[in-house]
Amino acid sequence: MSAIEFTPQGPFPLINDDEHSYQEAQEHSVVVDEWLGFKTAEIEHALLSSQSYNVQANKEIPVNFWRGLPVQALQTPYTEIRHILELLKPTEGQHIVDLGCGYGRMAFVVGKHYPKVKFTGYELVAERVNEGCRILKKFDYPLVAIKTQDLTDPQFVPVSADYYFIFDFGSAPAVDKTLEDLKAIAKTRSIQVVARGRYIRHRIFQSHPWLAEMNEPQVFDHFTIFKS
Repeated sequence: MSAIEFTPQGPFPLINDDEHSYQEAQEHSVVVDEWLGFKTAEIEHALLSSQSYNVQANKEIPVNFWRGLPVQALQTPYTEIRHILELLKPTEGQHIVDLGCGYGRMAFVVGKHYPKVKFTGYELVAERVNEGCRILKKFDYPLVAIKTQDLTDPQFVPVSADYYFIFDFGSAPAVDKTLEDLKAIAKTRSIQVVARGRYIRHRIFQSHPWLAEMNEPQVFDHFTIFKS
């Protein structure tokens, strides 16, 4: 294995997982973030002292803002995102939704390599969304958008799309609410769900057979692709 070389001409390379370690993928993502101009460290530090972002236990479904974690722990490496998209092979006119998108890393990969595919990212923390939108303004990606949204809001339902990406973003009730939202969408169309993280995958296999047992899932080290 060797470190992943960064080039401005190809900031999101398509490489095999066995050609690099996960740490190298994270280190490469740090370089990409710096190249894009993200100020994630400053924002995450400010969030730690903010009184607005605590685990909200007074809600019917509590939310977690994941403050205090290293930025790389919050976000999927760019190379992994590129790998996932290569597996999905979205085509012109299709729509990808990221449920808990952080700073919107997937938006940049979709915008560059799949410019005719629509992307919508939802993120709970407005400061992360604002920073992602600030960087996106440097590029001409008209089909890409990042929005502030509490996924546990009972009035919220994700937009109907072809693909959904979900990271471990909250409690069992929060995850279940989102998966039930997707179940309703799946009754009207075929969808694919990329579940990243041990908990979300465990939850799907344990409690959501409509997704886990409909078709044989594609299982990878860090994520699983389910198809309704």
